[in-house]
Amino acid sequence: MASFIFKVIDERDQVVSGTLSAPNAQAAQERLRAVYKNVLVVEEQKSSATANALKRSPRVKIDSLAVYCRQLAVMVNAGIAVNRALRFCSRGEDHNLNLVMNRVAEEVEGGKSVSQALGEQPRVFGNIFIALVKAGETSGNLDIALKKLADLLEKTVGMQKKVQSTLAYPAVIFVVAVCVVAFFTFYIMPQMIPIFESMNTTLPLPTRIMMWIASTLRNPWVSGPLAVGTVLGSIMLFNLYQNLDKTPEIRYYVDQYLLRIPVVGPLFRMATQARVLFTMATLLDSGVSLAETLLVVEKVANNEVYSRRIRWSRESLLQGSSVFAAFESHEVFSAMALHMIKVGEETGTLAEMVRRIGQMYEEDVEHQLDQLSSLIEPLIMAVMGLVVGFITVASFLPMVQLLNNL
Repeated sequence: MASFIFKVIDERDQVVSGTLSAPNAQAAQERLRAVYKNVLVVEEQKSSATANALKRSPRVKIDSLAVYCRQLAVMVNAGIAVNRALRFCSRGEDHNLNLVMNRVAEEVEGGKSVSQALGEQPRVFGNIFIALVKAGETSGNLDIALKKLADLLEKTVGMQKKVQSTLAYPAVIFVVAVCVVAFFTFYIMPQMIPIFESMNTTLPLPTRIMMWIASTLRNPWVSGPLAVGTVLGSIMLFNLYQNLDKTPEIRYYVDQYLLRIPVVGPLFRMATQARVLFTMATLLDSGVSLAETLLVVEKVANNEVYSRRIRWSRESLLQGSSVFAAFESHEVFSAMALHMIKVGEETGTLAEMVRRIGQMYEEDVEHQLDQLSSLIEPLIMAVMGLVVGFITVASFLPMVQLLNNL
């Protein structure tokens, strides 16, 4: 016997839905026709694993989500019903997000609130998204909440693009340097080794080093295990990275180590604090309580060290501490930021103060990224110049030595 989901119309012209067991779909329809006025839908109920797989949200890009959120805010502000606005948004360019928007629209048309419908797609809409939408629904300002979400997402995208642009050039230079070394080691050097060996003279040290490197890397007993070890190590690191969220203790020590790395550590710290502060300001502006705000922020910090500090601060706050005292005791922010938070708390402008601190941190992050880029580019060029120079010297010194001996 299979289980079927049905939707029918009864004698009072009301839609009725439910489940029943039958040998097949035709038998289920015959049973329903014998009882109800009209049969609308009869579908076989999938197993829980299959149903979960079908409902699983696809991954979407943050920049696409920001665009859709902005469009949704404009349409809701114009007085278009939310379900219709969601249907309009589902005609955009991002196929995965279109699918998600259609699912949300179906849930809303089925009687759920927008925040409840968004909660059915946890891989796309995080805690901050749902909390802000819920606050907007409660206050009757859904369009304003959506606009703030779009602003927050666009700020996140801008920061990501800034980081990517900073690292793009050094990454390209590094790849080119590796390709040059590989080409010389595996193609050029093997053709030159017989010539050098036929000279019957003591070769210069750079040339002997390059010959040793080329011979070692071309040896299958060396290159084979090295390649296998590299692949296995990469797979292990990738799996560790993918499962960091499932192992909070390991994630905590990894994040703690990252925060201690010179130059990069302070950058991670300020970027995390800026994200936390902007999220806090957006939630507080939308009317979300401070306790609930910290609960959401804890999950969007994306750093286990700061997530724990924010969690401890929230617990202190619930025990009666002030916002300033809670953050100060757990070292969440710098002394300057804590002073501004204290002023905001005392004057009733906490959300505005938190937003200003976030802007200051964001400017600091951008400044440090520019400095890091200006340091990395010449450093990478210098390293590449040394590598290419060493290869050139190792190649031509034997020729110069041979000419001098003539």
